[in-house]
Amino acid sequence: QGVSGSSHVAPETCRGRPCGETEAAAVAMRRSGSMPVVLHSPRAEDAKAEMFGFRRWVQRSFVGGSLDDEAPGSMSPKVSEGAGGGSFIEPALAEGSGNDLAQDLFVARSLADKFLIHCLLDDSVRPFYTGRSANLSSLKLGLTEGFLSAIRSADGGDRHKLSLDAYRGLTEDNIKRLTEIVRRAVLEHCETTRESAPYASAQAFASALDASSKMPFVLLPKADDSTEVAKAADGMTKRGGEDKAARVTGGIEWAPLTVPFGRRRQMLACVIGTSLIPGCVTILGLSLYHWRKTWPGLLPYLTWALVLDKSPWRGGMKISKWLRRLWIWRRWAEYFPATLIRANPKADFSGERPMLMGYHPHGILSFGVQLCVTTDAAGWSEKFPNLTARPCTLNMNLTTPILREIIGRLGAIPADSGAIRAALKPGNAVLLVVGGAAEALDTKPGEYVLTLARRNGFFRIALQHGADLVPTFGFGENDLFDIVQPSSLVRAIQLKAYKILSFSMPIFYGRGVFTYNMGLLPFRRPLTVVVGDPIRTDKTENPTVEQIDALKEKYIEALRQLHKDWAPRLEPGRDTSLMIL
Repeated sequence: QGVSGSSHVAPETCRGRPCGETEAAAVAMRRSGSMPVVLHSPRAEDAKAEMFGFRRWVQRSFVGGSLDDEAPGSMSPKVSEGAGGGSFIEPALAEGSGNDLAQDLFVARSLADKFLIHCLLDDSVRPFYTGRSANLSSLKLGLTEGFLSAIRSADGGDRHKLSLDAYRGLTEDNIKRLTEIVRRAVLEHCETTRESAPYASAQAFASALDASSKMPFVLLPKADDSTEVAKAADGMTKRGGEDKAARVTGGIEWAPLTVPFGRRRQMLACVIGTSLIPGCVTILGLSLYHWRKTWPGLLPYLTWALVLDKSPWRGGMKISKWLRRLWIWRRWAEYFPATLIRANPKADFSGERPMLMGYHPHGILSFGVQLCVTTDAAGWSEKFPNLTARPCTLNMNLTTPILREIIGRLGAIPADSGAIRAALKPGNAVLLVVGGAAEALDTKPGEYVLTLARRNGFFRIALQHGADLVPTFGFGENDLFDIVQPSSLVRAIQLKAYKILSFSMPIFYGRGVFTYNMGLLPFRRPLTVVVGDPIRTDKTENPTVEQIDALKEKYIEALRQLHKDWAPRLEPGRDTSLMIL
C-alpha cells in the first residue's frame, strides 16, 4: 500500500524502495487478489490519483503534510502550532512515564498512518476523512490521539463527540468496515516491526483494540463546535435558501430567477411530495367523473382496496424497496435538508425484539417521519439494516384509493391499536407520532409543546408486547411553517373539528415555488431526526397503572435528555424549553 514500515521514514522512500515502486506493487497485489482485505481505488473523479500517484493525490487533497513525512519532530507528542487545541496526547505524556509511553506513542502513530491510507483507498469510508478544508497534519494527530487513547485505556473526553457530518453519514456497514481496517492496520504494524508486545500475538493485539468501547468511533472526525454552530444558526433563519438574493415587491419576497438546476429538482420533488394526498384524490375524482370509460378497471380495484384487502391492519403491506429508494424522496430530503442520526451508534438495534418508536413533535405534517423513516432518503436501511420501518398514519390515508398503494408499499400502517399490535414483531420498528393531532394544534416555530403526559395506550401496548421504547425527536419540525395564532373562537372550532374528524386543521403558511414568504410549501430549513437509545421493557400482559406510569416517567426522562444533549448542537442560540402536557 506504500505505507512506511516505521513512523520515522524519509519522505521519498517506502520500505527501502521508491514510493512509485511500492504503489505499483500494491496495485499488482490488489489485482492478483493476494491481499486479504479488498480496498477500492479512488473514484474516477479523483483522476489525479492515477496520473500523479497516490501520495501526490493526497498532497493535492489536503492542506499541509504528507503521508510519509514522519521525520523526527514532524508529529511530535506536543501539538504543533495550527494543528488545533485540546489535544489528548500532551496530558497522556504527563501521566505516562519513560519508555512505555514512548512505545505506545510510536505504535499509535504507526497505526494512524496505516489506518489513514486504508481509509483513503476505501470508497465507503473515505468521505469521513476528506474535504475541502481537511488538514492532513491535524487529521493524523487526531487519529494518533484516538489510537493512543484506546491503547492506554484513557479518557479522551470531548474528543469522543463526533461531528454532525460523521453522525449523519455513519452506517452499520461503515462501523464494520472501520473495525476491519483497524484490525488490518494492527496486523500490518506487527508484521512490519515484528513486535506485538505486550500482547502474545498480533491477533491478540487486534482483538484487544476491537474490545475497546471507543473503537472505531474515537477515530472518526470530532465535532468542531464553532463551525457547526455557525452553520446551524444560519440554516434556522432561512426561508427559501437564497434569502439575500430575493426581490421584495409589495411585501412579497420573490425568488431569484437564476437558481441552480439542482435546487430546481429539489423544488420539484418537494411539490410532488407535499401534493401526494391532493394529487391522489384528484386522480380518483377524475376517474369517478369519467366512470363510463374507467369502470372496467375502477370497479374491481375499489372492491379490492375498500373491501377485500385488509393487509395494512394485519401487519402491513409488502414493502417495495424500489419505491422507498425513489429519487424523488432523495431530492425532497435535500430540499431542507432532512437527515437521520443515531444518537448512540453502539445502541442495540439488532431487531431481535419488537420496537415501538415515539416521534416528537408532530409539527404540521410530520415531514421528519415521511422522509427519514417512511423512505430511505436519509439512509434508514443503512443505519438500521435489521429493522423494517412501520410508521403509523391516519386510517383515512390507508382507505383512500391510489394513496394507500403508495404509502402502504412504503411501510405505513394505520394508527390503530389492532394494527400496531399486529405489526409489533421482532424485526419491526413501529413508529407512532404520540402527540397526534392535538399536538399539531400547539405547533409554533421555536417552541416544543408535546402532548405526552396524558397518553397511556402507547406505554400499555409496549408493556403488553415487551417492545422496546425508542424516543425519537425531530429537531426543526416545528420551524418548517409559520403559524397564524388563532383567536379563542377559531381555537374552539379547531378543537371541535379535531374531535369529530380525528385530525386537526392549524392555520399555517410557508413559501411558494417562486416566493419566499407566501405559499403552502415548507421553508428550506434543516430537519434532523435523532433516534435515542432503546428503553427495554418486560412483557406484562396486564400492566398496572403504577407500571404504566413508571415506564412513562422513564420515557419522558430519556426524551428530555435527548433534547438536552442535541438542542445546543442542532438549534444553537435558542433557549427552547421542552414542555410536556
